[in-house]
Amino acid sequence: MEKIQRILATTDFSSRANRAVQRAVRLAVEHGAELHLLHVLPILPLEAFKRLVVDTPLETEQLLYNRINSMLQRLAEALAKSGMVVKHHVAIGRAHVEINRYAEFHHADLIVIGDQGENFVQELFLGTTVSKTLRKGQRPLLIVKQEPMDQYRRVLVPVDFSQPSRLALHMALKVAPQTPIQVLHVAEMPFRDKMWWQADLSEETVERCRTRVIGDAHHAMEEIIADCAPGDTRVTSSIEHGYPPAVIRDKAQSLDADLIVIGKRGETELDEALFGSVTKHVLYETVCDVLVVSPEKQPVKPIP
Repeated sequence: MEKIQRILATTDFSSRANRAVQRAVRLAVEHGAELHLLHVLPILPLEAFKRLVVDTPLETEQLLYNRINSMLQRLAEALAKSGMVVKHHVAIGRAHVEINRYAEFHHADLIVIGDQGENFVQELFLGTTVSKTLRKGQRPLLIVKQEPMDQYRRVLVPVDFSQPSRLALHMALKVAPQTPIQVLHVAEMPFRDKMWWQADLSEETVERCRTRVIGDAHHAMEEIIADCAPGDTRVTSSIEHGYPPAVIRDKAQSLDADLIVIGKRGETELDEALFGSVTKHVLYETVCDVLVVSPEKQPVKPIP
């Protein structure tokens, strides 16, 4: 199993960002990974400072940059005392752009970011740093909601057997190499009642259809486990029937999961999320940390 080598933790020095940094520290220690700390100074506040201090705008900008850099350096030095390699950087620009740019340039295996507080779901899908980083980025993004008390103890991986689901399971195995992992598939019968009545199908016919769907799901589950985690006794699986967001939420609660790892479906996932995607519901309705894994980049075909 490929190891996590570089972790990028973003911080604005708030309490929720501090939770993310602490989780990143624990993961870095656990994996022997290099830790990168990043703070992004937004452009607009800098422009506002320039207008307020019209005589020395460049000096004001430099003072602000130096102050933030000094704070980040002190944090990096304090964390480095534990023996890990810690690097830090202050960028200027749009947060999601600079986060993804830094992650790509330094080949970060994981980005760790704090959630958005009490109005998380409203803020998330109306253009926050988290949503924009997810929409535009290609690196796995861990959204930290809980105070990190220990290593992850129980991990839930919802799958629909797509390529993003496989990547999510691979990432779960990588992030939590010693932790029990439950792989969950929710088999759904769209418009079951409507189909039954409009097509005048018997209850026996509908039940046969349901049995076939469940059977196909069991076969697909065996395949994904065999491909991604052959012989790994930590990995167990379950197949349930119902409305996916509700089943995933209830399963996370019953397992007392402290991490959910889920695949992002294509580049339009965040747009689809506005209309009720599973990812949105998982981010909103669960209290544990959520790790979203993006699809792999497809190679660009040369123009003939």
